[in-house]
Amino acid sequence: MTWHFERDPHALELIAALSTEAQFAFFNLIPQLEDDPDTATQPYGLDTDGPVRIRCATLPGALTILLISDHTGRVTLVDVVG
Repeated sequence: MTWHFERDPHALELIAALSTEAQFAFFNLIPQLEDDPDTATQPYGLDTDGPVRIRCATLPGALTILLISDHTGRVTLVDVVG
């Protein structure tokens, strides 16, 4: 499957609010998310195999919450905690 990280205004706003170190880490994470988002992330809460799932990725000083959809092939940044 071809994956695409959704670069919408909400995601860009969340990324801009990160520390510089975390921003660089996130931008380095994007190619991995577009290659295979399930191996680039960890379960967030229950580890479900559904076609739509929430996963997370740890950055320096922050935790990103991502929505992954097999239906659309999109990876969406939902929130940043930290």
